[in-house]
Amino acid sequence: MRARSSFARVAPLIAVLSCLLAHAGGAHAQELSERATERCVRSAVRIQVDITGPGGRTGSSTGSGAVIDPRGYILTNFHVVGQTRWSSMGLPGAFLGDGQHIQIATVESARMAAQPRWIARVVRADVRLDLAILRIVSQADGSPIPPGTTFETIEIASTEGMQPGAPLWAFGFPLGVRTINVTGGHTTGFQMNARNEVAWIRTDAEFNPGNSGGMLVDRRGRLVAVPTAVVSGDETLEPIELARPAERIPQAWLDALSRGSIDDVLVTGITPLVSGGAATASAVGDSGGLDDEPEIQFFSLPASRPATVRATPAVPIALVSASGIVREARGQISITQYDPPNTMLAVLLPRPTDGSATEARLSFDDAAPAVATAPGIGPGSAPGGYAGAPGGAYAGAPGGGYGGAPGTASGGAYAGGGYAASVSARGTVVDGRTGRPVSAFVLVARPGVDPAQAANLFVSGQILPQQLESMLLTRAEAGPTGAFELRGLMAGTFSTLVVARGYRPTLVQITIPAGAPQLTLSPLTVFQ
Repeated sequence: MRARSSFARVAPLIAVLSCLLAHAGGAHAQELSERATERCVRSAVRIQVDITGPGGRTGSSTGSGAVIDPRGYILTNFHVVGQTRWSSMGLPGAFLGDGQHIQIATVESARMAAQPRWIARVVRADVRLDLAILRIVSQADGSPIPPGTTFETIEIASTEGMQPGAPLWAFGFPLGVRTINVTGGHTTGFQMNARNEVAWIRTDAEFNPGNSGGMLVDRRGRLVAVPTAVVSGDETLEPIELARPAERIPQAWLDALSRGSIDDVLVTGITPLVSGGAATASAVGDSGGLDDEPEIQFFSLPASRPATVRATPAVPIALVSASGIVREARGQISITQYDPPNTMLAVLLPRPTDGSATEARLSFDDAAPAVATAPGIGPGSAPGGYAGAPGGAYAGAPGGGYGGAPGTASGGAYAGGGYAASVSARGTVVDGRTGRPVSAFVLVARPGVDPAQAANLFVSGQILPQQLESMLLTRAEAGPTGAFELRGLMAGTFSTLVVARGYRPTLVQITIPAGAPQLTLSPLTVFQ
């Protein structure tokens, strides 16, 4: 799984965690033949992307990969080199760094430390499948690849015919390890999608941070899956390791390789919405972790503003930017001229318990909303954090965090002509799955203040209650009916924190247009 520096760590909406430490499996690498093991070791690579984050802070994303073509093409997870969600590093589909200077380290034997020898770039990526192909383009110092150079490769094999209990081995470079690491286990099951394709292979072979994009091989030393994620949470007694089966590699990619070199760059898995047009979001069960977890799909948007996006049926939809969720609603969402120009649409699709696909039809209309509304939003960018406590106190959850650029405020930019005194906004807080009202606290930060950071300082005892109050523009409490009213607002865009007991915190932006003394917000949606 990709390991990032602290400034780049953001948690997804769905409780799929990138390769946490898991239990060890029962099989061992020495059960592979010496020849198969050597081929796996020599075809494995360590991947590193250096990143410059907010405020000039530097870090890196590291992961693993496998050479699948002797000309130097590498299969890996896209989340090792790009964005499958949104964060301060960019929107879904964006590359980490420029996607052109990816360091590739290799080893000749299991006792050799991996040393950067090559530079690669992204040539193919699929956001939904979380797969990518890199091409080695030069030596580590930028000099050309010596003529006649070929690379050790691993054979790709389908999982068709594989049965639960079949032995498997994971090859990769966990975080902090520069020699090849091998863990053994078995196939524990298959997770199917609505098209009767294998979405995931489940295994008890141990995955660790940094294993993402590596190799899961069968007893013949053939790559049968790509270690991708670990599901861990209240619904699992033990972490569940998930790997993307090799037959899900897009056939178009393999066909392009068979025809010759791949020189162009193609990113799929994000659907463009066009003005006056329609598109379909379909959850078939390829993303997410457990079978009952909803899927998120992303759509790029035209530049037209203002506009309205409608979804039928009325599923949760959200506008997202690199700073986080701009706003969320059900069934219909407005896009204003105040919203960031590079926003995307995220669609949350529940998966039926019978394993069928869920579909929603989306339309983009170049029309102003009938009633001016300020944003209401959706799930927080990080699970954990804060749970509302009686009397307005906050109970911290260890390890909680929030997406967006740490230490910076996502709000505070005034739009549409300055300040408006005595603006009030009414709204409700609802459960994102059931639509039922939720009791919660809604905290609107002053410009330049990150409300999540302020709440964290309060929880840790570093600031007093009155200091917390001074960092807020206004706040409100939603009672049992979920209704609340924010008073003392002004025109502008503000970071807002929604906190409810038993729910993930929601960190969003609300935009208050000038000239509207009273507004009705879209429902603020929270998720457990």
